[in-house]
Amino acid sequence: MSDTVLVPVTVQQLPPPLRPPVRCLELFEEALVGIYVARPDGTLISCNAAFARMLGSDSVAGVIGAAMSTVYDDPAERERFVASIREHGRLEHHRARLRRPGGGIVDVIETVVGEFDSGGTLVELRGFLIDVTTNVEAELARHERDRQFRSVFFDAADAMLILDDHRGVVEANPAACVLFGVPSEAVVDHPLDGLILDGDSLAAAWREVLALGEAQREHRVRTRAGGVRVIECSYRARVHGHRHLCIARDITDRRVIEERLVQAEKIDSVGRLAGGIAHDFNNLLTSILGYTELLLGARAPDDPDRQDLEEIQKAGQRAAALTQQLLAFSRKQVLTPKEVDLNQTIAGLKAMLCDLIREDIALVCDPAPAPALVRVDPTQIEQALLNLVLNARDALPGGGVIRLDVSHVPRLTFAAPDQPLARANQYVRLRVADNGIGMSAEARAHLFEPFFTTKEVGKGTGLGLASVYGIVRQSNGVITVDSEPGAGTVFTLYFPVASAVAGRTASSGAGACAGRRETILIVEDEAAVRVIVSTVLQRQGYQVLEAATPTAAMSMFARHNGAVSLLLTDVVMPEMSGPALAQRLIGLRPELRVLFMSGYGDVTVQPQFGGTNVSFLSKPFPASALTARVAQLLATVAE
Repeated sequence: MSDTVLVPVTVQQLPPPLRPPVRCLELFEEALVGIYVARPDGTLISCNAAFARMLGSDSVAGVIGAAMSTVYDDPAERERFVASIREHGRLEHHRARLRRPGGGIVDVIETVVGEFDSGGTLVELRGFLIDVTTNVEAELARHERDRQFRSVFFDAADAMLILDDHRGVVEANPAACVLFGVPSEAVVDHPLDGLILDGDSLAAAWREVLALGEAQREHRVRTRAGGVRVIECSYRARVHGHRHLCIARDITDRRVIEERLVQAEKIDSVGRLAGGIAHDFNNLLTSILGYTELLLGARAPDDPDRQDLEEIQKAGQRAAALTQQLLAFSRKQVLTPKEVDLNQTIAGLKAMLCDLIREDIALVCDPAPAPALVRVDPTQIEQALLNLVLNARDALPGGGVIRLDVSHVPRLTFAAPDQPLARANQYVRLRVADNGIGMSAEARAHLFEPFFTTKEVGKGTGLGLASVYGIVRQSNGVITVDSEPGAGTVFTLYFPVASAVAGRTASSGAGACAGRRETILIVEDEAAVRVIVSTVLQRQGYQVLEAATPTAAMSMFARHNGAVSLLLTDVVMPEMSGPALAQRLIGLRPELRVLFMSGYGDVTVQPQFGGTNVSFLSKPFPASALTARVAQLLATVAE
């Protein structure tokens, strides 16, 4: 309160305020705080430049005489604080909002002092105002950010945790409680270390967060059921005041899929290598078996060299069987798919399978209630079943049960990125299960790789399950394995249900017979194969033309166009493939017969040409098979 004593007069008779001394006037006019003097009725009688600027005016004169009731955003509010000043003499740190005439709101904190006459009548109001608009806007923005953050935090699908500097959980969203499998009270006010199994990994991540502001790590957490899941945690420092944010998501299933994909890529790489080796080996075996057969044909039954030659032939045949298993694994063997009922397949094999397993092992077969029709190669699927049952037998050293069951299942729902054929609407499922010793995760990771075996040396080649994998995949199927040490093993095979009976092409066998001097053009880049094939055919009485490349073959064909009756060509060659060469030559001579041969079994050439003029021979082949196939093709010419 001022010590000035005022003469009681009516408001209308008040003289203008006394002009303050010059020094005080400078402080008044230059003060950064807005200052005003107003009559009790609200008429503004004096103010400084800072207050004028608050009201949006460039000059003091522009606001003198204004009614303060129009200055305040809420006129009633002014009436309330004037009444308070009459009662208490002053009002301190009052928050108010001023409205500018041109629009806009100014937030202020004001202190208003009342001046009274000797009779206690309020005669003047003196206000001191601080503009806090910027602070208020910042506060509102902060509150809005906080509201938005909390909205995102609590509604997020990912688990989110607010952490203090010591990794204590300050707050957890509902998704975090679900992820960690514990209620909110078991998370909040507890250290994150109690939820994470990898303490060292968490500590390293936290050091990185505090030093660099962010980090990302994978941790393991234990579920309420006792299992272990893998989570990916992204940490951000000081995102909520001085608090830190952890965003976690369960990536267990993603890691499983990635591991399957890596395993599939590895198996495919090994398969390509195995297929390439088998191809080259088949070329060698074609030559070895061919010459052996020629030598045997020239030996009398009592020839002393005959037994040695027969042993060479047996060794070559065993080697050929191994290459077929390699080709099966690499999905490059020749298949003859037919519509097969797996119920009947198992029924037909049951007696043989019972003979193969020991008496202390029970074989239980559970067929599907309806025909389980799939399109597969009958011989190959029988081979796959045989390998799986033998594998189960070896997993039951003390006896047990092997169960084969067939059933129909709808579209596959499990993720199989390495087996992308799981797209049919219905599948036939074939399971081979045993209650034997099971296998470790490491063994499962290498299970389908060629030459991998858990058996003792000399008791297995390691190609059985590899060939099963190749047969199933080449038959448009899917194979999975579930096994744990001591808990048995279940191999599950899925094949698309056969949609229609595929046309069957009857192959009439033709025995080897002497040629009638027909001309055969042989195109083979492998010299050893070309020589033995030529030798075999010449001994059968055929005229043979040899070419090492497709270019040479086309020149030779042009010189002997009318004479060539059969084109015998390799499928994969430099310069041009065998089918491409055949198409060119058939264009010149439509009645030309073609016999393809290849060490790769995944080639499909006959559908491109159709009819009975084209056939295929898989390497290695015996001389008798070659001459029989050639005779069969050329027999149609004579007819």
